[in-house]
Amino acid sequence: MKKLLVVLSLVVLTGCAGIKDYIPVKWDSNQSQSITTIQQSSRNFDCRADIAQQAKTLASHVEWFEIYSKSKPTRDVIVPAEKMRDTVKELADRSSKGSVSITYCEIKKKIIIQQADMIAHTVQGRLF
Repeated sequence: MKKLLVVLSLVVLTGCAGIKDYIPVKWDSNQSQSITTIQQSSRNFDCRADIAQQAKTLASHVEWFEIYSKSKPTRDVIVPAEKMRDTVKELADRSSKGSVSITYCEIKKKIIIQQADMIAHTVQGRLF
């Protein structure tokens, strides 16, 4: 009987390990401020100006958000933040190597804005 209880306890505890992924994270003013900065930077991104410098600055904001999110138990925005990081990094890398077409920049800008808005909806929709 004791062995059954031990086995049952292990199964239950192991099964509960993934439950943490579904528990909402509390609202965080640092994440909210950071994602709002990213939203503002992406909306103000000027594809007719110095793309490389703007992309570098935006990449820095995204990196801060991602590092901060990973350093706390925030699992709900990690994957979208990584995808946004990759999108911004692509733009930054390409623009640092030379000229980027306005059309390419506008497409990337639109994607980054959508990604930032999705993450902001998650971060700022949390309860206290």
